[in-house]
Amino acid sequence: MTTAKQILLEELNEPVHIEPVENVIFWALEHYANSEPTNTIGRHIAYAIMQRIKDAEAKEETTNPTKE
Repeated sequence: MTTAKQILLEELNEPVHIEPVENVIFWALEHYANSEPTNTIGRHIAYAIMQRIKDAEAKEETTNPTKE
C-alpha cells in the first residue's frame, strides 16, 4: 500500500476533523474533474470516481428516502 493511500484511509477512519474527510476528498475530485486542461487521464479518473459517488448516493436516496 502506498503512503498516500495509507494516510487517506487513516484520515477517513479517524473522525478528528470538523469537516468529514470524505466530503473534502469529494470536493477535491469535483474541482479537479471540472478543471483545465480537460483531456487528461487524471481528470477522467477524478470525474469517474465523482460520478460513481453521485450515482450511488442518488440510488441510495431513491431506495432509502429520508423521513422528515
